[in-house]
Amino acid sequence: MPLVFVHGVNNRRGTTQQEQQVFDDRSTLLQQQLAHVAFVDRVKATDGLKTFAPYWGNLGVKFARNLASLPKPGAQTLAVGQPARIDLVNSTAAKLDGELVKQPTLTNDPLLTVARTRSLPAAVDLLFAGSSNAPKAGPLAQALTNALPDVARFSLVAEAYAATNRNPPWLATVKNDGEFVEELFRSVTAFSAAPTGTDGAIQTLAIGNTVLNWLKTGAAAIKDAVSEVTKNVKDAVGGVAVDATRAAFLGLSEYVRPSASTFAGRFVGDVFTYMDNRQPIVDEVLAAIRKADAARRAGDDELYLVGHSFGGIILYDILTHFAKDLRCDLFVTVGSQVALFAEMGRLAAASELEEPFSKGEPADPPAAAARWINVYDLTDYVGFATKGVFKNVLDFEFETDALPIVSHAAYFDTPRFFARLRERVKEAFDPKPQA
Repeated sequence: MPLVFVHGVNNRRGTTQQEQQVFDDRSTLLQQQLAHVAFVDRVKATDGLKTFAPYWGNLGVKFARNLASLPKPGAQTLAVGQPARIDLVNSTAAKLDGELVKQPTLTNDPLLTVARTRSLPAAVDLLFAGSSNAPKAGPLAQALTNALPDVARFSLVAEAYAATNRNPPWLATVKNDGEFVEELFRSVTAFSAAPTGTDGAIQTLAIGNTVLNWLKTGAAAIKDAVSEVTKNVKDAVGGVAVDATRAAFLGLSEYVRPSASTFAGRFVGDVFTYMDNRQPIVDEVLAAIRKADAARRAGDDELYLVGHSFGGIILYDILTHFAKDLRCDLFVTVGSQVALFAEMGRLAAASELEEPFSKGEPADPPAAAARWINVYDLTDYVGFATKGVFKNVLDFEFETDALPIVSHAAYFDTPRFFARLRERVKEAFDPKPQA
């Protein structure tokens, strides 16, 4: 069965081979997690889930002076000269907070510190957020890329294990992050082989040491990133007359401000670019959807369309204006602005919404979509609900547990998101009977 994922604004593959490898690996892992976690219950064992991820970032806004207008606070030393590390540093910083930055063990053993200070699920979130954005180099790089399908399967079981073992006994005995990763790997593997009382989705992991190497590589990268972040945070708040937790929060906010400002600039720019001429981006995305639709007609039962942020608007426009002949079994929007643009009359099929809105009523969802799930985080300033704007949409809140100014990009950085989306997908196809 085919699935098409459409990214949102501020997605660029970069210009160097290493930047592009990080982008491609992250995209591959995301697709694997959609297939092996979020949509695992919809996948036929005989053919699996075919995923398509059209890239339209090259058609987005171009800045004449390469964002020279971006404020550059004193803390902005992240990844200077190493653009491939920017996503790693940002994703790591997003998982920290003022309380964690105060911990003396954070720099040397960030994963163990997070697990003991907060919980094992929080440490698993950090591990996958950092690992999925870490550049891979050397003789193991290709092997680590090849391991991504197994990494996705491991993430499903790791999330389930951490959710039921928030503070396992072994956390008190492991001495550092190296031992933490090895014990987590061993415990998750054992958990997958034990009777779990679940619906059968937790299966024995037939994985080798490559997944463990992927985790170890990520842990090492996270340690370097955390060291960089905490140093710059402490430098940024030196001498500030506020309590330590508040100072750390201010430092973290200043540290991730460049990333947030870059996102804001590209968000506005990509929106203007799309509104000026929708067709080039629509053509790029629609070509992938046509391929997916053709695969469905060749024997697949269902078609799924998933859009993050502005990707949801692109998909909505395609379903309601540019390709009304399409039919999808599930439309998923994550951190998206579809309802906001509907209220502003800025969707391609805006005229079709005028009548219900003029009557003070919500509009019908796209006729081409049999089901629509919308996910948002209350701390995501550009993620919107649909209730009151559209009928029959399943709205769900999800806490990314990331700093508010960067939470918009954090949905797909955590195994918890895919596990929760899996539950929502099951409910969409098998709704619970009304009491």
